Amino acid sequence: MPYLRDRAIVLRSDAFREHDRRLVLFGQQHGLLEAVARGASAAVSKQGGHMVLFTEVEVLIAKGAAFDKLAVARAVRTWPHVRRQLGGLAVAGTFSDLFVRMQRPGIVDADAYTLLIDLLDALNALPQEPSVDRARLLYAAAVLKLLDRMGFAPPLSACASCREAFTEQTEETWLLPTEGIFVCPDCYHVLRRAHPSATAVSLRTLALVRFLRRESLGRVAVLSGDQGLFRDAVAVVAFLLAQTPLPRAPHGDDTILALLSA
Repeated sequence: MPYLRDRAIVLRSDAFREHDRRLVLFGQQHGLLEAVARGASAAVSKQGGHMVLFTEVEVLIAKGAAFDKLAVARAVRTWPHVRRQLGGLAVAGTFSDLFVRMQRPGIVDADAYTLLIDLLDALNALPQEPSVDRARLLYAAAVLKLLDRMGFAPPLSACASCREAFTEQTEETWLLPTEGIFVCPDCYHVLRRAHPSATAVSLRTLALVRFLRRESLGRVAVLSGDQGLFRDAVAVVAFLLAQTPLPRAPHGDDTILALLSA
């Protein structure tokens, strides 16, 4: 029986049969992985404690005809504060749902693996339960970085139509629906009949979106500023995500808002 060895992050754990768990992991060497952990739900399971959500583990997976089976698992890194705070769990869980939907088995992506680590590091380092706005901003930043990595994020520094850079003299930018691109006022004047429902985005909001794309998630986690501006930037990222071709809409920012506002 062939075996696969990797270091991976546990992203999903679902009940499978009576005492088993079906795990979804993302590995450094093999990308998206699925395996069944036999007896992981049993009280006497030796491996159950190593396969907790949002844990980095070393795994040995036995390839099977019907499904792959987890042969060996050993936790090598945990982020305990993520699981103790509802905000951390909401952000990590919602992002992992999107992350899994955007991956394909067999595709190795070291940068995507690093993004998962960075998000868990940032959430784990939060000194207290994140506010709704901070949790949503962190999620938006992680989403934008993932879209950028997958080639779905639009240019943010220049008009997508005329290619002229946005400057301090630019009154505002326009985000075109269905296309998910930003254009300058002059270009929008020409295009507005074709895009009557375009959204005006201030340069302050666009600057914050660029910050989310450029800076580390650790810096985003401690960012202070206008909460209204935070919400505007989150709305822009949610709009960009909605333009991404996915077979089924993922849990998104609305999920975090519902969980933390309850």
